[in-house]
Amino acid sequence: MKKAVISINENGDIFDGNFEDSPFYLIVEGDQKKKIQDCALDINKLGDSVLIGKSVSVEFKNIITSKSIEYIFLDFVNAVEVLEYFKNYSDKIQVFDNNTEDYEEWFEKNKYVYLSEVEALKKVMPKEGKGIEIGVGSGRFALPLGIKVGVEPSKQMADIAKKNGIDVIFGVAESLPLEDNSFDFALMAVTICFVNDPLKSLKECYRILKPKGKIIIGIVDSDTTLGRLYLEKKENSVFYKHARFFSSKQVIDLLEKSGFTFKQAYQVLLGDYRQINAVEEPKEGFGEGGFSVLVGEK
Repeated sequence: MKKAVISINENGDIFDGNFEDSPFYLIVEGDQKKKIQDCALDINKLGDSVLIGKSVSVEFKNIITSKSIEYIFLDFVNAVEVLEYFKNYSDKIQVFDNNTEDYEEWFEKNKYVYLSEVEALKKVMPKEGKGIEIGVGSGRFALPLGIKVGVEPSKQMADIAKKNGIDVIFGVAESLPLEDNSFDFALMAVTICFVNDPLKSLKECYRILKPKGKIIIGIVDSDTTLGRLYLEKKENSVFYKHARFFSSKQVIDLLEKSGFTFKQAYQVLLGDYRQINAVEEPKEGFGEGGFSVLVGEK
């Protein structure tokens, strides 16, 4: 279990400044909480920790990145919000860290479902340009789509992706550790259902994309037969227990709120996914197929 190291002020609220300048830190490990002064914080002895605060200097970020220390810097309001975020974050990451074999096996057992989803994504994938996958996982989508860079918060998943030749950067979707206007397209394949703040995540994608850059989102559409089946089984699913499913219309609304213009959509899995024994030909539009691919342009 990871522990959180949270920058706080004298009153216990989130420190409104760079993490490394904080007068106090709150160490949270399970149900245990300990407040320390900054002089007692030795980043070389933090172990499996996530540093959490509002901001950080470039110099300090370079230091912790070189030491492979994980961090989340967002515009948090107070410590309660941070602790809630960290719990949600930890629960989701732990699921993927602890069940990587089951995750990989799903793609083998559902080969034609997976390949049909890849085929739908290929329909909208730009032929040129620098791309990145947000929530790259083990690289199951990035690899066949030719994407070489990914952001991923699960260490176990990231290790598999790295072995497969993908350059993986630690990070969360709500605070991407990437420069403005640095990519031509970004993929989020079955990722938006796991992020804590979908709107903030899409705004981050907007920030890192170049003008006319594309955001490509793959989802299990909650307004379809497959989506409703997933919702029914959600609580008993290892992976989807902590997920929040969206309809295509809801995602399009989020895209537009984050600044994107909705451009096109494709769908697959129009029948019972358990009966699929060949790669499906994607159909334009959404609302019928259980898996939708939605494209927005900056």
